[in-house]
Amino acid sequence: MPEDKNLAALALGGTNYGLTTTESAAAYAIFGNQGVYHKPTTYYKIERANGEVIFDYDETGTQVISPASATIMNHLLQEVVYGSEGTGRGISWYNTMKAYAKTGTSSESNDLWMVAGTPYYVAAVWVGFDHPETLGVSVNPGGKIFMRVFNEIHEGLEEREFPKSSKTIEKKYCRSTKS
Repeated sequence: MPEDKNLAALALGGTNYGLTTTESAAAYAIFGNQGVYHKPTTYYKIERANGEVIFDYDETGTQVISPASATIMNHLLQEVVYGSEGTGRGISWYNTMKAYAKTGTSSESNDLWMVAGTPYYVAAVWVGFDHPETLGVSVNPGGKIFMRVFNEIHEGLEEREFPKSSKTIEKKYCRSTKS
């Protein structure tokens, strides 16, 4: 659609007829699971009363980017949460597990997005109105919504790190000396 030609907003679904929040969460999930895409589904298993399985989700995913690229992107998106200039710092106190995030605001502040993930789950949050209207907020409430849900669903889960590609190497870099 002509209205959806703004490629900058595409990364979070900032289009009139583009990605849903479910599709956005599925797309960003690849950065937490070594580049493997899993089609989102509402149901994982359906059984009849007698135990006969009539639907069983196929957990086999598709490798859509390399594990190394996914690891690097994961670390870049963690800067949104833990970096001093990160727009997702509101979820950084969630310190029992690492998290990554991408936030976004439309140019008229009609729409706010946040896609964030942990080693267990990924969620996408959109805040806006059915008909474009300025939200009138200075801080993206997506982080608070994310934290409210994720605190509950992570309760009792073991702390876990994101998997890392064996083809990536972590190095320190000094911005001042360029070494």
